[in-house]
Amino acid sequence: MAERCTEQGCTESAIVLIGENWLCNQHFIERSYRQLEEISAEMREASLQESNAEESARRLEECMRGAADIACSPVPPSNLERARVIDVLLWASELHGRLRRSPRVAARIPILLRSEALDRPWEEKTQTMLLSRHGMNVSCRSEIRQGDALTCVRLDTGQRVEGRVVWTQRRASGEIEAGVEFSGEGNFWGIAWSESREEARSV
Repeated sequence: MAERCTEQGCTESAIVLIGENWLCNQHFIERSYRQLEEISAEMREASLQESNAEESARRLEECMRGAADIACSPVPPSNLERARVIDVLLWASELHGRLRRSPRVAARIPILLRSEALDRPWEEKTQTMLLSRHGMNVSCRSEIRQGDALTCVRLDTGQRVEGRVVWTQRRASGEIEAGVEFSGEGNFWGIAWSESREEARSV
């Protein structure tokens, strides 16, 4: 006998098991988006501590497995559901990769951002909010967009690195907060990332 979705009032057949809950396509998608939004916000706000990073990784892996199960289900999802399932899979994969790559450290380092896009070149001096081995979070007034290629220059040392904007969010102040991922594998911040978070804060 096929399992039924365990969400209250739902009579649809369940497709995936998440934790102890059997979920239909719709409720899996809704639950996955809630989890992805929560984890994404925690990563942006630096509230994702090392102690619960493993739990967040597990939740992301559940989203990825569930999305794959639905995509391969004998009963194909509708076109809209398929598009949303693929979106869940890609978003969860991106967050999982960022989560696993390195911890994040709150630090204020003066930096120059430069975009040489032909349609809207700009540059702005700002400061970092969060650092990771492979990138940073910054806030700026310029019209920074997801996918932009940037040159990032440390104003304290003159070092520079190329980067790409992987997400943006407009703040109530009108400024735009952005996550920038660096090209290459160099240690741009000069932090010994194997040390504890508190030791790394001294940079």
